[in-house]
Amino acid sequence: MSTLFKANFYDGLTSKPKDALVGLREPGSLEVEADGERIHWPLEHPDMEWERSGSMLRITFGEHPRRVLIVREPVFIKSFVMRMQYAGRRGVYDRTLSVARRGPLLFFLALVLVLVSGYFWVLPFAAERMALLLPLEVDKQLGKASYGSIMLGLPEDTARSAVLQRFGDKLQLSEKFDLRFHLVESEQVNAFAMPGGDIVVFSGIVDGMEHPEQLAALLAHEATHVDERHSTRMMVRQMAGYLFLSLLLGDVNAVVALVAENADNLRNLSYSRGLETDADAHGMERMEAAGVDPHGMVQLLELLEKESADMPEEMAFLSSHPLTTHRIEQARRKAASTKRITVVDPELQRLFQEVKTPRPSVNP
Repeated sequence: MSTLFKANFYDGLTSKPKDALVGLREPGSLEVEADGERIHWPLEHPDMEWERSGSMLRITFGEHPRRVLIVREPVFIKSFVMRMQYAGRRGVYDRTLSVARRGPLLFFLALVLVLVSGYFWVLPFAAERMALLLPLEVDKQLGKASYGSIMLGLPEDTARSAVLQRFGDKLQLSEKFDLRFHLVESEQVNAFAMPGGDIVVFSGIVDGMEHPEQLAALLAHEATHVDERHSTRMMVRQMAGYLFLSLLLGDVNAVVALVAENADNLRNLSYSRGLETDADAHGMERMEAAGVDPHGMVQLLELLEKESADMPEEMAFLSSHPLTTHRIEQARRKAASTKRITVVDPELQRLFQEVKTPRPSVNP
């Protein structure tokens, strides 16, 4: 071995690197000196693999243990790569460069395909999962920042909201957040939850209810969205792509405008079928824990299914909370596995009737 070059050697038994010397030996092997031991790695051996970046060469050899050699000497890297290319063995880095040189258009299209796939599929999925790592305080801040914008112009009935709050408090639907219930006077059949604990219910959805269990089911469903952070996850997921492009282009103003726009869109935030089924199932568990018949969730879904045929344009709740046959069947199956609670809490019954009774004082 005429010329020696410094390298880092990993023996596959420990994670600590060792100082080593490496060189090319004729007729075709790599000679490595480490810990006073001299090792020969045949260059054409099938267990020999290598990859390089612009300034580093990584060579691996053997099976168990698999040894690794890291070399940063430019002269050796150039000599080694030429030897391996001559033998017809290229690393990923060199194969990629070769494809780019021979077919720049094909390479460009492949790169675009990777970026587009990441933008539409990988990025939203990763963003939703990362949202779960955010502290709960983030949900509270998002909800607080969004509340004023969303409620502006909505005619909240403060008197009925107070009654709805007592109804919801009695159910004790969340241990993570302080839930705040608001009743909006409107014929629109709608309800939505904001991150951090604000839940808005439109009188149009309450007016069609006949049993307190249906209202309990609605609040339990929305409380699950809050507790399981569904709103935050979907908000981050939907914004991820736009934020990525805006930051990529350096357009900070677009990021600020996008956050403000999505704050108002929380009322129509669409959930996936999986999250809706999850909200139904966990909502029923919350109902049972509160001593309310979980079959009320089935009654609520059947009510929405029935009314959707008569006034589809008013069913804003169903546009953001998709109602499917699968979802209803899942709720029925879940209800069948729970114990039916036939006794209705008199206080809940009284509060339910008060919520359904219009009050004269409505704030514009």
